[in-house]
Amino acid sequence: MTNTFLTIVANQNFKYDESVDFLKNHFYLDIANSTILSDNAISFEIRDFDESKKTHMKKVFTQKKIDFCFLDKFKIPSKIFLCDMDSTIIKNETLDDLVKMCGAEARVIDETSRLAMEGKIDIKSTLSSRVSLLKGKPKSMIEDVIKGIKYNQGSNTLIKTLNNNKFNTYLITGGFKPISTYVGERLEFQNIISNEFEFENDNTFKGTYVPIAGEKNSKLEFMRKLSAEKDVEFKDFVALGDGANDLGMLQNSGLGIGYNSHKIIKDNIETQINFTDLTSVLYFLQIKKEDFIR
Repeated sequence: MTNTFLTIVANQNFKYDESVDFLKNHFYLDIANSTILSDNAISFEIRDFDESKKTHMKKVFTQKKIDFCFLDKFKIPSKIFLCDMDSTIIKNETLDDLVKMCGAEARVIDETSRLAMEGKIDIKSTLSSRVSLLKGKPKSMIEDVIKGIKYNQGSNTLIKTLNNNKFNTYLITGGFKPISTYVGERLEFQNIISNEFEFENDNTFKGTYVPIAGEKNSKLEFMRKLSAEKDVEFKDFVALGDGANDLGMLQNSGLGIGYNSHKIIKDNIETQINFTDLTSVLYFLQIKKEDFIR
């Protein structure tokens, strides 16, 4: 059996000795080594980790509001980072923000979006129906949405640090250009993959779009193409997302992470960020706070 890294992150500082004693006494772990990544993040190298202990450990960590990650010591991904946009790297659901400006009933839009993110209805159909509500509306509405974008805590540090660690960073979203372009460039993603609105005379919405990332499993399909083009195995991918259209890329990555995710992701993806910010991704990859780029 190979050694496993267990990384724990919280919104409060850990007392190192107490943390070690807790892991040993509650879970009977054989700790070979440990690294203090920051005051609130510690990585433990566990000898011959017994996978059957995970269920109990997850329950305890969740009760204590600790985010955690189990990762094989020799399988830490290091090459490509794929990241969802809406409700992941930013707080907003930008298409919904646009549609609500048209006077569409917010409750209906929110419910439709939620069902799509939980995988209960087809995302392509919901995108088409929502985009159709924009027909004839001025393109300038996009600027209003951009002005309202709020970035999730740690987003800037996450991307800059991954770039500095020679990751190829991709913003891959079922959202739309030029909003995705703005977000991606602002955060310094190296690549931006998204749907694209179609316009009449370049100033009003046609109510249609060119699908790039909106098809079912399209993010996984993009991942397959990228893997072949770059000659990079899936085990060297890190992926971050929150909804059903992210599931394929999360399941197939060397490290798939749910961020404040919907139930379908919580049920199928082991590593979750529920209590801390996006810099936890860096800790999971064994990057110390002192090496963050801000």
